[in-house]
Amino acid sequence: MSRERVLQRRLHTLETLDEAVGALRALSAQHFRVARRLLPAARAYRDEIASVLGVLGRPAREEEAPPGVVLVAADLGLVGEYSARLVREALALRAEQGVGPLFCLGHRALAPLAREGVRPDRVHPAPASVGSLSSLLLPLVDEILALRRAGSLGALWLVAARFEGAGHFRAVRVPVLPVVAPDGAAPRAASPYSEPAHLRAVLVREYLYATLHETLLEALASEHGKRLVTAESARSWLVDRIDATRRRAGAIRREVSTQEVLEVVTTARAARRGEEEGAWTRRGFSGR
Repeated sequence: MSRERVLQRRLHTLETLDEAVGALRALSAQHFRVARRLLPAARAYRDEIASVLGVLGRPAREEEAPPGVVLVAADLGLVGEYSARLVREALALRAEQGVGPLFCLGHRALAPLAREGVRPDRVHPAPASVGSLSSLLLPLVDEILALRRAGSLGALWLVAARFEGAGHFRAVRVPVLPVVAPDGAAPRAASPYSEPAHLRAVLVREYLYATLHETLLEALASEHGKRLVTAESARSWLVDRIDATRRRAGAIRREVSTQEVLEVVTTARAARRGEEEGAWTRRGFSGR
């Protein structure tokens, strides 16, 4: 296979990769903007839920149960060591708090966990967009509360990424359970229209959902911001490689064209020289 054909194939591959990375970059930019836009409303709703937690009073003493961790990782690529950093934080938290149920959101965390000899108890797909949050969180919240009622889960922590600028994040620990009223929450009387146990269950479920929703929005903004920066770097590298490959292909094409012209000229000169020699030979014979 000629060098030019090899370079043309390489160029086609690089251009295809550039289109794919460009599409991923555009999607990440859109998801990043949506997640950042919805974060203030999510925080405000969680604050509203927290403001009425005073109705719960002091939590009843619960039997000792193993603490759980919800690890919010990723399923898509082009995020560098995003999942690995979160895995390290989750394992450090388990070493401090104790080993209990581990919920893993995102399959890219499975390999780092396996290298540490840890197998998550439950694996769920990581949210790829804001639209997928509800379908993920509703069954996850019910699953967590079912374990809690069965006495298999005590305290619950979230380990996720907190957005700190495009391409930058920090792995954070967010305590969720047990749900307690914040220090500044004023005591409130229970509603006469609802049983205290039912009201407490509803508030705990709603607070758990609101906290998870806010945390996952932060994680989505962090993940897509990281992917956006990585995709931009990948596109810059691809553009440089495409330009370099095109220049090499052009140089080889010019070299081949020059060689072909030289061959044509050489062939023409040889043919002309042969004709001239033939003419001199004929003249010599006729002179005899």
